[in-house]
Amino acid sequence: MQTFYSLVDMIWIGRISAVAVAGVTVFSSLYFLVGSLNSIIGGGSVTVLSQSFGSGDKEKARTAIANTFAFKLLVGIIAAIVLSLALEPLLNHFTDDPQVLNDALAYGRIRAIFMPIMFSSFTVTTALRCSGDSRSPMYITLLSAVLNIVLDPIFIFDKVPYIGIPGLGLGVFGAALATVISVTLSFIISYWLMFGPKSVYKLKLSDFWNIDWSIVYRIVKIGIPQATSQMLRNLANVIMLGFITSYGTLALAAWGIVSRILNLLFMPIFGLMQGSGTVVGQNIGAKQYDRAVESSNIASKIGFLVMMVVAILGYKVAPQVVNLFTDNGEVTKMGGEVLRIIIISMPFVALYMGKATIFTGTGYTLPFLISGVVGQWIVQIPVMYLITKLWNLPFVYLAASNIAYTVVEGVLIFYFFARGNWKAKVQEKAVE
Repeated sequence: MQTFYSLVDMIWIGRISAVAVAGVTVFSSLYFLVGSLNSIIGGGSVTVLSQSFGSGDKEKARTAIANTFAFKLLVGIIAAIVLSLALEPLLNHFTDDPQVLNDALAYGRIRAIFMPIMFSSFTVTTALRCSGDSRSPMYITLLSAVLNIVLDPIFIFDKVPYIGIPGLGLGVFGAALATVISVTLSFIISYWLMFGPKSVYKLKLSDFWNIDWSIVYRIVKIGIPQATSQMLRNLANVIMLGFITSYGTLALAAWGIVSRILNLLFMPIFGLMQGSGTVVGQNIGAKQYDRAVESSNIASKIGFLVMMVVAILGYKVAPQVVNLFTDNGEVTKMGGEVLRIIIISMPFVALYMGKATIFTGTGYTLPFLISGVVGQWIVQIPVMYLITKLWNLPFVYLAASNIAYTVVEGVLIFYFFARGNWKAKVQEKAVE
């Protein structure tokens, strides 16, 4: 959901200027860093909920979703306060361009305030998916996405492109406003589904204050390695942003656009991973361990084939895709070159991320932490440093750092999968 909102915003923001794209890119890196707090609860809740449903323990699932919702709201409030207070000082560290700073603040302040709503809306879609209802989250996301698509040009421009009707002319602030309105709608609908008569969970307001600390402990225990991994990844992205800004505002805009495109292209894999992780968890809960392994293997094979097609097509049209996000020819050229190189690695990423769903489903999330730390901190950041500070190579060479990171992360994921330590997590759960 967050990926789609960012993508739609970037398409329209690119029509304002490359400077506006650069401002949103800088803010987004900080936003995702603070947003990593969401995974402390979110990652573990997927495992606990899917295993609870797989074992038929709906009461435990009901308690888990109520506790998850309450703690997600609390974590979201903390994240909003932290980001709101630290936003301007952090932005000043990454840019001395006043227009980039102004655009980042205009877009970022309202997005930061609405982080609790964003965090909480994730909870319900996770709960519905884990219970086997994949349609409701899809419909909610689709409705919210369509609203965001409609509101963005109306809020951003004085005159809406292509149809010529008057708009509000709010610029980058309008893009952020459209997003938070769409997110809030998604939250309201999701909230109703949790309390409605057709809810699988049959939740009442009092359930949110009935804390089962054993469930909370298990969710947090599973979630902390995954959240730490995500936080370290996003912190690495923030550090890498410093290297990218050394190439100038246009390079920063190009990198931001490429990042959004890659997120879009990986959406099928993210969806496949979510679905496979849920199926793995349900099979673990039902003690069907061979089927759990089979599910992750199938996800790996399907992901590889899908992303092979995406990579072939994407390589051919990379510059044209980048051009959808900007009217600046130099940004299009720089972004197209980088995208073509990175996109080659996508089938390999799908292959190992499919295998990694066995870790999500069993609650063995340590491989995510180790592969992320080694891949980004020990490989990608040093390679970026060499490219930018010692060798002074052109911007396009930054793509090599991404390839190096992907190879190392994949090798480590395959290693942990083959080693089979996740089986100990299954045995630990059986003892509990």
